[in-house]
Amino acid sequence: MEQQHHGRDRGQREAGGGLTGNYWIRPVQPAFKQATKLFERPGHYFELKGHALKLRYWPDGAIDRGGGVLLDLDWEWIKALPNEKVGELRIADHIAGHDNLRLIFYVGGPGVQTPLPIIWILAVLQKKRTEFTSRDIDVFHARRVLVDERFYKNREFL
Repeated sequence: MEQQHHGRDRGQREAGGGLTGNYWIRPVQPAFKQATKLFERPGHYFELKGHALKLRYWPDGAIDRGGGVLLDLDWEWIKALPNEKVGELRIADHIAGHDNLRLIFYVGGPGVQTPLPIIWILAVLQKKRTEFTSRDIDVFHARRVLVDERFYKNREFL
């Protein structure tokens, strides 16, 4: 008899049984560190994570649009990174006294589906200016390239 784990068999758990949405949301390590520096309490981090998880329901055809509303969150592609599928998710809620929070995300290609395609969280920041600085853009681009190299071209660490 196969071993049970929380009401699901081992095969379902490994295959992603019970997942909802169209995408799997995965932060890169620097984004995780940025989030933990912004929020002292785990509850605040988990509130931010709840907003990030709304990206699971990324709509079909959204890549062709320049921006819009996803559930209750506002998003837009970063204009300085055209055709790179890097966007910003604007969070209107105040979390731990921070407002104007941004999640920078990358919609990964179809090459990796474990068990769903992945949206990568590249950065977490409190935006204080209208535009991103050239340093910000360089960081977003470098993290996107890193994700592509590690997970899509060399297929490491999955």
